[in-house]
Amino acid sequence: MLRIITEQRDNTCRMELHGRVAEEWVAVLEGHWRAVLDGAPSPIVTVGLSNVDFIDLDGERLLRRMGECGVKFDGNGCMNRYVIEKISGGTR
Repeated sequence: MLRIITEQRDNTCRMELHGRVAEEWVAVLEGHWRAVLDGAPSPIVTVGLSNVDFIDLDGERLLRRMGECGVKFDGNGCMNRYVIEKISGGTR
């Protein structure tokens, strides 16, 4: 299961993810992200990963694509910091 809590203000959007970025939930996250992009001109998007407990390969690929499009990630915990470093190409 994946829960996405979204807070939007003007052209900024914060998505806080809870659960798994895996399997069918990857498509759910991608659809939600694309809806955010369509809803505001040049939105500034941040994604919180602190409450994510698993990311599969497809989820990692989606997060990497999101990062390449300007999404910023944050999160606590060793796994989340590792994933952020990995999808950001070693830079934060």
